[in-house]
Amino acid sequence: MQEFAPRYEDAARAFRRAVGERWSVDETDVKVAGEWPDVYRALDEHGQVVDVDVSAQRATADAAACFRRALEATGVAPTEGTTDCAAAYPPALVAVLPGVRHETGKLRQQRIERDHQHRKGRIGGMRGFKSLAGARVLCRAHAFLRNLRNGWYDRGVTLAAMPLRGGPSTMAAWAALTADLLTW
Repeated sequence: MQEFAPRYEDAARAFRRAVGERWSVDETDVKVAGEWPDVYRALDEHGQVVDVDVSAQRATADAAACFRRALEATGVAPTEGTTDCAAAYPPALVAVLPGVRHETGKLRQQRIERDHQHRKGRIGGMRGFKSLAGARVLCRAHAFLRNLRNGWYDRGVTLAAMPLRGGPSTMAAWAALTADLLTW
């Protein structure tokens, strides 16, 4: 898992659809070797997972690193950022995204709070991770597979093969990415 998941994500990067300009960012936690580090997640207004980062602590530097990584991965700078009232976010947004309008509040965060259940449901049956690196890989892979399943990648898709609801067939996209990896 730790070896092939980043390879699939790299192979699919060129086929990823552009993310939206309104991001919701939140943190949740995950058990790693008896500790509870934070998982920073960003969603756009359409529900696409922009980026995921796992950090040992909740600090302004870690939130800023999450924003920088999301900018590098997508090439899109948001116009609006919605966060909860954590003290780490305002200075991080000013440092990395100075022109972004920052909004806070529980009601504004409902989409991302509800979205945490997908990751927590997948990881909940586990007893945690042994390392921070393992948690990072699995959380990013989970976000990648959610985006692939929800049709945020234009790979393995023909208009005739599009299902009536939702995105492209996950199996078709996965087969196309596997073919790409075999030719590397």
